[in-house]
Amino acid sequence: MPIPYLRSLAGRQRSPQANRQLACYLSFVAGAANAGGYLAVQQYTSHMSGIVSAMADHLALGEAGLFLEGLGALLSFLAGAATSAVLINWARREDLHSEYALPLLLEAVLLLCFGLMGGNLEMHRWALGTATVIVLCFIMGLQNAMITKISNAEIRTTHVTGMVTDIGIELGKLFYWNATGAVAGKPVVLANRSRLRMLATLVGLFFGGGVIGALGFKHLGFSATLALAALLLALAVVPVADDVRGHLRRAVVRCRVWAREVLRDVHALWLAARDPRTPWYAKVVALLVAGYALSPLDLIPDFIPVLGYLDDVVLVPLGVLLAVRMVPPELMREYRAAAVAAAQRPRSRIAAVVIVMLWICVTVLTGALLARHFGRP
Repeated sequence: MPIPYLRSLAGRQRSPQANRQLACYLSFVAGAANAGGYLAVQQYTSHMSGIVSAMADHLALGEAGLFLEGLGALLSFLAGAATSAVLINWARREDLHSEYALPLLLEAVLLLCFGLMGGNLEMHRWALGTATVIVLCFIMGLQNAMITKISNAEIRTTHVTGMVTDIGIELGKLFYWNATGAVAGKPVVLANRSRLRMLATLVGLFFGGGVIGALGFKHLGFSATLALAALLLALAVVPVADDVRGHLRRAVVRCRVWAREVLRDVHALWLAARDPRTPWYAKVVALLVAGYALSPLDLIPDFIPVLGYLDDVVLVPLGVLLAVRMVPPELMREYRAAAVAAAQRPRSRIAAVVIVMLWICVTVLTGALLARHFGRP
């Protein structure tokens, strides 16, 4: 699928066409998960009307255990819908491109876990039913709430009863006979043909997904849902990647600003170490930190993976923070202003000499230890 197409399907900018196309994909997934889930747990997990009716029957017959299982399925569906609303509203507040992709991504992860661990989930039975039923009902609620919020409650992907009802309404309008001698001012009854086609398509895709899901579970078992998870990941990945790139870009900008501030404070500490007004203990720390930071050589060379950046990313910033706290605030403001006004940053050649001497000492000591170790008889 082209990236612009995927971005339009689950991205923040919506259109009626994108809503219909996304609903088609999700109806297929819902039908497949619902039918495959029935073969797994002998229960349709998208049919809340049937579940609530069954709860009433079990309660009337005194079957408390089955009543609690139905209650668990209902609460799981409700929790999934609530989670979808929370994710979408949080993403809107954060101005993310993936406000509708986040529920899709969570649904994909849950289907992936269901496909990989479905057999183990079935073995875990709680007071409100098996983990398999709870996960599937949560997925159905998550998806149905997401497409409901996208379409302003005009489209649902798991509520086939409502879709068939709407199809019947539109068919009634389609076959209604508007008398030629209708009273003036009375509205003409006309069917919404585009809505009729969309509803029929969604029901057909739900049915087709059910057939594919049942066959897949029959031949592949729980791993049949891995293909559904892959489809949902493909639908969600582009908006999520857009947000990740945006966060990384902003993080790089913040790091650059922070690096400039650290360099300014290093120069300011170098000035503080040479000023007689600075307390002696602050001078010592400032001289050590600024001298090392301004040295053309690092104690740990940058070419060493990970460790090479330990001093630049961790040790120097922590040392700068410690030294700045020791210098009186009024003096630190003066040093910072002088550092900003300076034409160039100083270099600490003495620190470089000390680092080279430390390298030599470490090399000699390591060589002596190795010679002593391998020189034993």
